[in-house]
Amino acid sequence: MGNSYLGALLAIVIFGSYMVPLKKWSSYSSWSFLSMMTTGALLCSLVIAFVTGTFNMNPMGLLCGALWVAGGAFCFWAVQAEADLAGAGVRAMGVSILASFLSGVLLFGEPSNYALSIPAIVCFLVGLSRLTPSTGGSVFKNWRSFLGGFVFGTYLIPFKIATAHGLQLTDVEFMCSLSIGIFITSQILVGILMLKRKKSFGFPVLPSLVCAGAGALWTIGMHGCFWAIAPIAAGGTLGYAVGYPLTQLNLLVNLSWGVFVFGEYKTAKERIKLLLATFIILAGAVLLTLSKG
Repeated sequence: MGNSYLGALLAIVIFGSYMVPLKKWSSYSSWSFLSMMTTGALLCSLVIAFVTGTFNMNPMGLLCGALWVAGGAFCFWAVQAEADLAGAGVRAMGVSILASFLSGVLLFGEPSNYALSIPAIVCFLVGLSRLTPSTGGSVFKNWRSFLGGFVFGTYLIPFKIATAHGLQLTDVEFMCSLSIGIFITSQILVGILMLKRKKSFGFPVLPSLVCAGAGALWTIGMHGCFWAIAPIAAGGTLGYAVGYPLTQLNLLVNLSWGVFVFGEYKTAKERIKLLLATFIILAGAVLLTLSKG
């Protein structure tokens, strides 16, 4: 089953790092990244599947894979349409945290000390809100990032429900079919977009190879995520309501890449604001961990 805390840590570090190629090569298309990243994820999953004898194309994995791509697409479109890179990511992550926590508590009946878990979620949301300025206007104009966050917070729910009702599918078997679903759906989507624009997004060799490697890294992170969200009844420590929101601390890893490697948040004012937000988010993480019941 793996250790839930170790799995959460692994997922946090990897999920916060696998999109670094888009920081390194800012002109590289997000859609090219999606295509190559999912190719790398598929290849890594197939290697694991054939080595372990767990090749599988279960429809549940294919469905969850399609949902994952939908979540990613909404987030990419949000960055373009809402013209707010940081804000779109933060809004999506906030909704993802809230959706996954409520899913674990309401759908799976996982125990939680609400005196700690509710303040924890509030800390997450307040800390995230400090990372992006308010742009004003109707909140509904940001529907793409909200919807992307909701999908990312719930795309594993069909699998969790199915296994709770008797589906015999291990995490490794599910990961194989999930990667296949992600690959097929993403390639179809990117192909449709290229046909619509009548031009390729461009796939320079070095960035594309690195993005494929990022996909393989993401696959390893997903195995950590499965450890983190393992059902308490099946020997897991955190469950979905606590484990999945904790994996969203990957934002802090991503921000660290920006600050220490790419020179983002250059002024003292920006760094103080970032430090305050980080402190609030980490306080939420501590409270959420203590609330697991």
